[in-house]
This record gives sequence, structure tokens and C-alpha cells, in this order.
Amino acid sequence: MNLKYLLSALAFLSCSTFTLNVSAMPTDNEAKIITKAELSAPIILENTQENNYLKISLTGFKQDETEKSPINLSLVIDRSGSMSGDRIEKAREAAIMAINMLKDDDIVSVIAYSDNAYLIIPATKVKNKNEMIKIINDTIKPGGSTALFAGVSKGITEVNKFIKKNQVNRIILLSDGQANIGPSTTKELADLGQVAGKQGIAVTTIGLGNGYNEDLMTALAGFSDGNHAYVENSADLETAFVREFNDVMSVVAQEVVVTIKLQDGVKPVRLLGRDGDILGNNVTVKMNQLYSNQEKYVLLEVVPPKGKESENKLLADVSISYDNLKTHHKDTFNDQVNISYSKSPQAVQAAVKEEIVVDSAIQKANIENTRAIKLLDEGKKDEANKIIQQNAADMDALAISVNTPAAKTKAILGMEANKKLATEVETKDVSSSRKSLKESTYSTEKQQIKK
Repeated sequence: MNLKYLLSALAFLSCSTFTLNVSAMPTDNEAKIITKAELSAPIILENTQENNYLKISLTGFKQDETEKSPINLSLVIDRSGSMSGDRIEKAREAAIMAINMLKDDDIVSVIAYSDNAYLIIPATKVKNKNEMIKIINDTIKPGGSTALFAGVSKGITEVNKFIKKNQVNRIILLSDGQANIGPSTTKELADLGQVAGKQGIAVTTIGLGNGYNEDLMTALAGFSDGNHAYVENSADLETAFVREFNDVMSVVAQEVVVTIKLQDGVKPVRLLGRDGDILGNNVTVKMNQLYSNQEKYVLLEVVPPKGKESENKLLADVSISYDNLKTHHKDTFNDQVNISYSKSPQAVQAAVKEEIVVDSAIQKANIENTRAIKLLDEGKKDEANKIIQQNAADMDALAISVNTPAAKTKAILGMEANKKLATEVETKDVSSSRKSLKESTYSTEKQQIKK
């Protein structure tokens, strides 16, 4: 469905809802992911074919703070010469804060890298925090170049010493500069992130200042389904670490696999947001982790087959599997998604799922923002900003058109985010605005929650 059609259709929507193929909701005592498989337009006009959006939603179950999964964490910290002064001081403070937030039975290692990667604290249980803090203060001093690849590689080695499926295995990488010792291309670092991801290790990257390579850092994080943050000022570094630890301590499921088997006559067009494999009518998407009380989703654009009035057709079989970190079992869910046909435009309009419409619009706007990054690279700042401003205007129009609170909230947040990006592109230098734009496109694609 194109935006113009959706806007006109949504203008007539009432607040009524239409529920289709929702998995059974777990009781309060069950540690189960809440899953939902829905179409943006579950009823379409007979004998028509328009693009539709299939959304597979997964929301992590509620987790008490006392029930958090064990953590196996490696802190990989840039201590090159450019980190001197306030930056290295704030990096040490952030590392110390991380140590203090861990439990005694959690595992931590600390690597500092410059001309090479140096093992500051080998992977060990966090039992003597005072000694660890002293080592960090005494050892992490600035000087030298940026052997980023070696630092992350050593982090993977340390995490692997105690790696288990029923714990959170994570690397947090901090860098303020370009990788200039050892492998340093975006592809080489992306491949390293893929190695980590295949072993169940998520790599979160935190870029400090305007000297780092945001393409490299997001590629490294992306292949392991980790987070990425741009910290413009070192004073905000602790906030970024706190946000990351909120995620680390709230992981409830890992190794998530979503499989969609489309029926004959259903054409898969593209995945919006997350990458995956489309082979014929079979679609597979993998996620490294899910968080407590947070939604992640797979959004697939499809073209359904034509049908007749009152006809109901099976559109897709959906299966989901994941490792449950609370029960230590592999959970599986199966669902089916149907599509119906009607002669009544009113029936079609009333059945539209507004929140999915907004999700698809946000992800398509994100694709446009990625195009804006390329225009910035070509020196076409004004053209890039026009794209972002148009996204904001489209989100504003969509927010006015939708009625359900969740859809309206998402559209308003999308509008505000694009307005903020447009202001940054207009008022800041290209390096800074590009990093903000890259962080935004990455977090939108991965549905990274900003706290």
C-alpha cells in the first residue's frame, strides 16, 4: 500500500481493532516471549494486488532485577594518544562504573589497546572490585596508535574462556579514532563482528568524538547484533555506558530465529530494517538477543495473491525459536497468518493495523536517511537535509492520520527524530551530523531502544 492510499484510508479509521493470529499470551508466571504475527492490511479488496506488510513481533517477558542472567563481559578500551586528557579520564570512570554494576559471580575482562592490545584484567569473576579498579586507574594511560582489530580480537578470546549459552556474552568497545594498526578496513572489522556473532557474542561499539569511523563501528556491531552509540562529548560517556548496561542486564533470550514460509502465489518483496535471507518463498531472520519488556520485530513487504469476496487464504506459516535465559530451554512457537478479501472499502479500511503502517513508514524513511548519508559524502548537504525534512513531514502527516495511541506515539517520535537530525545537518559540521545520522539509521534498523 502506498503512503497516499494509507493516509486516505487511515483518515476514516475508527478506534476499533482487528486481531489476527496472535500467539497465546503467557501468564504472569510464565517466562515466555510474547509473539504476534500480523498483516498491516489483513483484509484487502477483492481481485486487487497491493504491497502489504507482514510483521513478526517479539516482546521480551518481564524480568525482575534479581533474576538477571549471568554476564560475561569484556571491556575493550582505546588508550591511543588521541584519548589523552578528559577522554581517558572519562573512559576509566566508565570502566569502573561497569565493574561496580556487575555481580560477584559475573565475569569481566579489560583490554586496553594502542600500538597493540594489552590484557589489563584477564577474564575472571568480579570478586575483588577494589583491586580491579586500582589496576584500571594505574594501567590505562594514553599513548600510541589504534590497534582496534587486535583489541576486539583479544576481547573475543577472553569472552570465549568462559562462554556459555545461558549467560550474556558481550564486548563493549570504546574508540575515539581510526583503526590504523593491523586490519583496518570496514570489511575486515565487519568480518570480525560476524565471527563474534556466530559464537554468540554481541559487540557494542561506542564512538567518542568526531575522529572515529562510524561506518566501521556500525558494521562491527551490526554483524553481531550489538548496539552502537555516538558520544560527541566525553562528559556523556558514562550515560552511554549506563544505557548499554541496562540492555546487558535485561537480556532474556538469545539465538532468536524467525522463519517465514510464504504460500504459493505470495511474492516476497524485501525485508524492511533487519537483514535476513530470502530464498524463494522462505525467509529467515536471526537476532542475537531480546530484552525484557522490549519489542523487536521482523517486517517483510509482500504482494499477496488476488482473491474473491469473503475468501480467506493462508498467507504464511511462521515459526520462532530462541534460547530462554531464564528457563535454560529452547522455546519454539508456530503461527499462521491469513488474508481475507472484501468488496467493501470500509471493511478494508477498518481492518488496517495502524502501528504496522507506522513501522513500515519509519523503516522506509530510514532507507531514505541512508541515502542522505551518501549525499553528505558527495558534498550535497542541502539535498541530504531535504530528504530528512521530507521524512519529518511524512511522519507528521501520518501522526495526524492515525488514531490508536501506540501508532500515534511512534509516528510523533519518528517526526521528532527526523526534525532533530535535520537541525543537526543544518547547523553542525558534516563529520558530527553524519555520525548522528549514522547512529540514527543503525538504531532504527536494529530497533535499538534509546533510554
